[in-house]
Formats: sequence, structure tokens, C-alpha cells
Amino acid sequence: MASNSQIAFAPLGQTVVIPAAASASTGVQALVDSRFDGQGTGQYRIINSSVNTVFLGVGPTAAIATANAVAPVAGTPSAAIVLAPGAVEVLRFGRESFFSGLASASSTIYIVQGEGI
Repeated sequence: MASNSQIAFAPLGQTVVIPAAASASTGVQALVDSRFDGQGTGQYRIINSSVNTVFLGVGPTAAIATANAVAPVAGTPSAAIVLAPGAVEVLRFGRESFFSGLASASSTIYIVQGEGI
């Protein structure tokens, strides 16, 4: 029997839009389905639909997610997750995570909670 981490990704929630631009957007929450409350985490399918690299900030509050959406530079690491143009990722975060984005030009990130890879 396959575990949740070995099955194909199945969406279990609504898609959330995260705008990204030259200033990091206000953090937006994407909740994990209540059936997974006991796990404390969830899997998220994240799509960068733009032609720009996006620096995705994640955190337990909107303010922390926004603060984490910072482009790293040589000698100054960042907590941001780099999403290449057109990237589709399935990542695991806390079940009540907030997301924010920073990009060189207007960009859109789509996030849907689910399970699987």
C-alpha cells in the first residue's frame, strides 16, 4: 500500500493566488484540509505561471511570509524558496502556512493543498 508521500498528487482544497511583484505581497494563507489536522503539515502544489523568477516567502503568519520573500544575494542568504519561471513544485509546509512572493515584475503563483507527489 502506498503512503501519502508516494501517491500521485491529489488536490484537496481550493486554489489560492499569490501575487508577486517588486515589493513582496501581503502573506496569503492556504489551509490544509481538516482531515490532516493531526499531522500538523500538508503538501502544496505550487505553480509559478510567470516568465519571472519568484522568491516565495513562507511562514506561520502573513508578516513572516512577507518578510521571508527576499531575493538572496552573494554573501546574504535568504529564507525564500526560488521558483524558476514555469516551475511546478510539490512541497510540504505547516498546515496553516502563509505565502508571499517577490519578483522583478508582476507575476502569479498558484497554490493548492493536497496530498501526494
